[in-house]
Amino acid sequence: MNLLITLLIAISLSMDAFSLALSIGVASFPIKKCFLLSFTVGVFHFFMPLLGSIMGANFIEKLSINPEFLSGIIFLYIAIQMFKEYKTGEDIEFNMNIIGTLIFAFGVSLDSFGVGFTYDMSVNQMIITSLIFSIFSFFFTFLGLLIGKFINKIMGSIAILVGASIMTILSIINFVNFCYFN
Repeated sequence: MNLLITLLIAISLSMDAFSLALSIGVASFPIKKCFLLSFTVGVFHFFMPLLGSIMGANFIEKLSINPEFLSGIIFLYIAIQMFKEYKTGEDIEFNMNIIGTLIFAFGVSLDSFGVGFTYDMSVNQMIITSLIFSIFSFFFTFLGLLIGKFINKIMGSIAILVGASIMTILSIINFVNFCYFN
């Protein structure tokens, strides 16, 4: 596979992680949590395409995993938490403990799992491709969290409302894709 195509796919796979990180970044996570969450997303974006290429397309049909539906649920849950935070004026933790971090990373990495099915390449090429996906997803997740933090400083509590609205829109888009395009 061409390096340019791999880079473009890596960017596109990282965009859901970026948009979600941007939306929840307004909660002003400590930099350590931002790094840990971004690192976990990067690790998942490394292993999910490898796992996808190993399992193959037949398995996914039997299992009936739909990334749009799962992403829609995750986005909607986060939007509800953000609206709750805006309404009460309290800082609500987005359950970014170990379980919450793993669920977040898994949710934004499902698309890379599916992309792994489409690859017909050697093990070395797949590992390099997965490494590129991992680096890009780490970078875009971290960038989204930092920009969200910056927006929170400028806009205050309105930033949380904007982030919740973005999450709601992303959730609706995922549910529409699930209902009408599958």
